[in-house]
Amino acid sequence: MKRMTTLFASLACLGLFALPALAQDTLFVASEGAKLKADKSASADTVAELPVGTQLKVAGQEESWYKVTAGGNSGWIYRGKVSATAPEASRQGGDNLFGGAGSSTIMVSEADSARSMRGLNESEQEAAKAAGRQPRPLADYKLALDRVLGQKVEKKELENFLKAGRIGEYAK
Repeated sequence: MKRMTTLFASLACLGLFALPALAQDTLFVASEGAKLKADKSASADTVAELPVGTQLKVAGQEESWYKVTAGGNSGWIYRGKVSATAPEASRQGGDNLFGGAGSSTIMVSEADSARSMRGLNESEQEAAKAAGRQPRPLADYKLALDRVLGQKVEKKELENFLKAGRIGEYAK
């Protein structure tokens, strides 16, 4: 009886961990400039360029790559370029530093959050005062943020940076 209980518990645990992986048969392109590759390598031939929001049918996964089908094309896509949920329309595109940042989850609409730019809200100012520090004027933070958001990065520049740093899909 104890053996049956152990077997049942083991199967239940296996199912708990395996079902989410098996159930995930659809993904969405979440990054501008995502490329469907002929093989699981950033240097492989590009089969197609996929716009943000493209629905992908998952056929398998190896290492950091998904084998997918999209719009009649089959190939491999790097895991950092996809999401389990369809991206919001506001996250599709963008030609500024944050919008074209590959798999970055920091978006322009979130750039004033406490996670990505300290000091832009009143509570941060009040916390600095309470800690005995002189807070910088909000105008200084807003000016700095405007300068960052005003930067333009060409797609080729970003790709060269990722290659040189062996970042993301260029890690190997």
